[in-house]
Amino acid sequence: MNRFLLGLALLLFGCGTSSTKNDKPEAGTLAPPFKLPYQLATPDENFTLPKELKEISGLTYYKNNKLLCVQDEEAVVYEFDTKQGKVTKDYGFGGYGDFEGIEYVNDEVYVLESNGTLSRFKPESLQIGRTKTDLPKKTEVEGLGYEPKTKRLLIAVKQGGGASSDKAVYSFDLLNRAVFKDMSLNDEQLKAAGIDPDTYKPSGIAVHPITGEWYMITSVGKRLLITNRQAKILYSEPLDPKQFRQPEGICFAPNGDLFIASEGNGKKGYILKFAYKK
Repeated sequence: MNRFLLGLALLLFGCGTSSTKNDKPEAGTLAPPFKLPYQLATPDENFTLPKELKEISGLTYYKNNKLLCVQDEEAVVYEFDTKQGKVTKDYGFGGYGDFEGIEYVNDEVYVLESNGTLSRFKPESLQIGRTKTDLPKKTEVEGLGYEPKTKRLLIAVKQGGGASSDKAVYSFDLLNRAVFKDMSLNDEQLKAAGIDPDTYKPSGIAVHPITGEWYMITSVGKRLLITNRQAKILYSEPLDPKQFRQPEGICFAPNGDLFIASEGNGKKGYILKFAYKK
């Protein structure tokens, strides 16, 4: 197993600027009827994970038939082969932390900690970079995605440090390493979508590769929420707690197929695949 937990060369790849820049997205209420292109009640495939991923906390599309996964405490990225139904490789990136999200962008892996710290490395590389994104104090984050239109990582807030950061999605610009507040939902919007604002604590975020919509899942409230980039809620659907025991990760294949990962919650972790139906 490729665990480079000792002797890693830590390369700083810049500190994020303060999150004072704001794209000032347009807030809105519910849009016209939206047809979900997935049958969440009937997954097309169910992948049971090994004990190392019992507490899976994030996943991202990697290559054909391969996903990258991370779990809560150990600094190891696992390569899961959906065709073989098993972990085929793992990549250690040093140390311990509360790892909550992962994204593969431009041949590099980014891993998000709950305090906003980002680790960056190429698979099987000895060079590891880390940076703090300088989010508002006491902000706890969980979901990590990527918006190709802006070339920014998306960071979903689970628990805000104040009104300014609560229910927000921040982004980290990979080019100039600046932090932006991309979007923020308010209680009125959530209530209009049938969501209790107190249970809206995103655990995963992903951008649909074909439509560009933002998909967010919540583990606490067991829900899927879809918005556009302008903070307009397009769709909301509760997730069956028997099928989604503790949804923590979400990602898409380039063809639009959807993957949602759940922690074991006392049992084995698993990943559900839903085929994209236009």
